[in-house]
Formats: sequence, C-alpha cells, structure tokens
Amino acid sequence: MTKRDNTGAKAAIEISRWIEPWGEARFPIDVELLARGAHKMYHRDDPITQIHGAPWKDLDGFLQRNPDNPKEWWLSYKETALPGRQRFTKAHELGHYVMHSQRQDEFRCGPNVIIEKDTGEENIEAQANQFASYLLMPANHVRPRIEKAPITLDLISELAGIYGVSFEAMCIRVVEITGERAVLVYWDNGMMRRWSRSEPAKLQRLWIDEPADEPLEPYPGTLAADASISQCPEGAVVPANLWFRNAPEGEMLREMKHTSDLYERVLSLLIVPKFEPRWARDEEDAPLDTYDRFIERGQLPY
Repeated sequence: MTKRDNTGAKAAIEISRWIEPWGEARFPIDVELLARGAHKMYHRDDPITQIHGAPWKDLDGFLQRNPDNPKEWWLSYKETALPGRQRFTKAHELGHYVMHSQRQDEFRCGPNVIIEKDTGEENIEAQANQFASYLLMPANHVRPRIEKAPITLDLISELAGIYGVSFEAMCIRVVEITGERAVLVYWDNGMMRRWSRSEPAKLQRLWIDEPADEPLEPYPGTLAADASISQCPEGAVVPANLWFRNAPEGEMLREMKHTSDLYERVLSLLIVPKFEPRWARDEEDAPLDTYDRFIERGQLPY
C-alpha cells in the first residue's frame, strides 16, 4: 500500500497552532487575513499583496507572482462561486504559497484539481487540497462535535455553517474523521460519481462494487433510488446487503439522503454497524501507521 502523503496536513496544523489562541472566534477561518500575513509567519520577503474575485470560467483559483514585481504575489478566486467554495479555494491557493511557491511562479487551479476530498496523493494539488481541509476543518476541533451525538445531515449542515465551508466538504471531512463505519456516496444525474469511506469502514472491508463497463445506478430498495424522497437528514434503517454484498442477511444500516437544490446531485451517507463480513476482499486496506494517526487527530508526533 502506498504511504499516504501528509505534507498538506502538517503545514496546515502548523498554522492552526499559531491561530489557536484566538479560540472559537477563529472560525470560520479568515483565509484572506492569514494569506496577507503568511509572509511574516514564515519570515519571507514576498508577501501576498492582492486578493480578489475574478470572472473566471475555467478556473476556480489562481496564484501568481506580480509580473511587475516578483517579490509580490496575487491571489484570485472565482467570484461567482458560493462563499464556502471561495473559502476552500483561497485556502487551497494559500497552501500553494506556503508549500510550493518557492519552486513555481504561478498556479492555475480549476475545479478538476480543487477537490474537497483529501486523497493523500503525492502531488502539489492533492497537498493543497489537504492543506485547505485541515486548515478550515481541523480534526481536533471537529471530532468532539461529531462524537457528542449521532451523526445526521442536520448536524453536518450546522458544522458547515460553523466552519464556513460547503455542505459537501463538511460531509467529506466528517467521514474522514469519524470513528463510525461511515460511507459517503455521490450521485450525479442518477449515476454514481464517486464514494469514500471512513477508516473503520475500510477495516470492516465495506466495498461498493462498480460495474466495469457502465456507471452505477442507485441500488433498488435504497433511499438513493427512491425519487419520491429528496431529503432524509436523520436517516432510515435499511438492510445492509442492499449496499454491501458482504453484509450478512438481517444486518441493517442507517441511510441518510440529501438532494442538492442547485445541482442534479444526491449525497448518500451510510452509518454501518459492526458486523463480521461474509467474505473478505483479496486486497485489504492496511491500518494507518502511527504518524497518520497523529495527523488525523490534529497532532504531530513531536
């Protein structure tokens, strides 16, 4: 198994420690304030001097050196994007400034690279996404809030407001952090776009089988397949083997559903009880190593 790249997490946690004395008042994170002062934090002489919205069509964010003064940086973002998306984009570009700007003079970032999921891949865009996620939604602040009560989409919506991020970004982060066996599925126009699992779900070998030759449609009998239900924030109990072929007969899970008002997109959030799988996949997911566990808790092992 390829080792997870935690470069972005480490950089974000460093900044988070600097602003932690601000307490609860630091949320939602004022990314523009951090960006304008980042050069002082890192003792650099090339500050970000301009931050503004721009009428981008194919870009979400753009970080570049001032053509007339290479000691200055300009950060711009798509002005028509929703506020939560703008905040994530600004944090993504700040991540580029912190981690990559001493080896590259500009960063053009479209929606295909600014994704709110932390993939842990070894490339600069994945690192900038991870940086934004950990900066805006730090694990050591989010975790206590999702451990106090059962996870619901209403709770996630409330957290999205606290951290000033999109509902989808908050769903992703909750699944990354939770100790529950959680699975998040994205549907676009009735077809699965992608899915992700919490670490406990990986260890339980929960897996959604995707056809090799065609997109996956919602499984019959699930809330995702029921067009008459657009919202189910608390969740409904459904047979687990509707979703997972390795679930024993009689096991149940809690399925929540959110249908976007702006897009033909449905989010399915599954909370699965612990059960013994009927069979194991050939390739098991290895548990996180010690360093990754510290990172996921919002800590560093030193």
